[in-house]
This record gives sequence, C-alpha cells and structure tokens, in this order.
Amino acid sequence: MLVQQDEEFLNKLILQFCCGNTQFAAYPSMGKCLHLLDVHRKILLWPDTRKAKSGHRTKSWWRRNLCSRMAHEAGVGDEIIRSAIEIQAAGISFKKSKSQSLLDITFEGGNLRLPPIVVDNSTESMFLNLIAFERFHVGVGNAVTAYIFFMDSIIIGIAKNVSLLHVKGIIQNAIGSDKAVAELFNSIAKDATLDPASSLDLVHKRVDKYCKHWLSKWRAWLANFKHPYFRSP
Repeated sequence: MLVQQDEEFLNKLILQFCCGNTQFAAYPSMGKCLHLLDVHRKILLWPDTRKAKSGHRTKSWWRRNLCSRMAHEAGVGDEIIRSAIEIQAAGISFKKSKSQSLLDITFEGGNLRLPPIVVDNSTESMFLNLIAFERFHVGVGNAVTAYIFFMDSIIIGIAKNVSLLHVKGIIQNAIGSDKAVAELFNSIAKDATLDPASSLDLVHKRVDKYCKHWLSKWRAWLANFKHPYFRSP
C-alpha cells in the first residue's frame, strides 16, 4: 500500500512539473507507470475529463463500437495519403479538438478535428523517446506513433500544410519557419508505421472515402459542363 502511495506521489510530482498547477487537479490516479516516459505518455493521451463524466460506459466499450462502425463505413480498398491542402480542397474543414489528448482525432460531418499542439525545441526529442518507448514495451500500445504518422501524412514535409494547420489553430509554431515544422514531423515519422487496427487508420479511411466521393462528383460536374459547351460543331 505504501509503495502504491509512493508511486502516485511521484506521478503527481511529474504531472505538476509537466502540466503546471492549473491542470494538475484534472488528472486522477494514473495507476502503475513503467517509466518516466510512461507518465508523460499518459498525460498526452489522457482523455478530456469532461467527456469521461458524460456517460457511464467504459472507454474500451465506446472504442470497440466506434471502430466497428467506422470500419463498416470505410470499407476496404486502396487508400491515398492526402495532404492537408488536398483535404481542405475536398470540402473538409479542419477544426481544433476540444481536448489536447493525442487520441482526440475525429472525422464527422465534414469536419476533421485535431488536438492543438505547440511545436518547440523539445518536441522532436520528446516524440522520438515516446516512440522508442512504445516500440520496446510490448503491450503499452502505439497511440503516440500512430499520431505522429497521421500528422506527417497530412503535412508530408510541405510548409503550406503546416501553415494551414497553424491558421486553424492546430499547430502553434515556436521553432521558426513552417518548413522547419514540416521537416521536424517528417524526421520523427521516418520509421513510424500506422497499425491497421488503430482508430486513426479508420479516420484516415473515412477522410479518403470522403475525398474520393467529392472527386467523383467534381468529375461528373466537369463532364456535364464540357458536354454542351465544348463539343465539336
């Protein structure tokens, strides 16, 4: 019992250091943590406490049902990795998620919601360490790796995509140019892969399906436009 209390005390000290006094009370007991990185990782993945209080179902129940529904809607096939600019061109709006949890990425009603993130001089080393932690600790999951892969897939090393996400309030750039941020995500995601069972893979599939539907409608409109106006005399 004393050991458990000591662990909770250390976890709270780490939370206070990472989050500050204003957010400290929002995090309940974190249970056993494997490492300092594990505490930091749980902070980044912690769901919004307001959402947690809105119902009595467990998080795993909601996730299983959500993933099942999304997999059915997404279907199967070859998906294309699309940049933020391409996604917006297809009529999808980027919006900030209501929480900062890296798990809080959703696509619904034409809105792709992403958690806000501050990119500073510590971002690269932090995520590289967390990705390494997930890789070498079987069973903890790969949520941070999936997040980095997802972000890199919509930024694809191009400054304009970072600029768009900055305008939408999703990326706060504290390291300089948008190109530097794009290169940072590209560097972190160098060896990252997206687990097909990840909820982010399902989000990606739904976004791609939406984009393909928009593209097919645009091609149909273009064909109808060309027919009366550009046919040979």
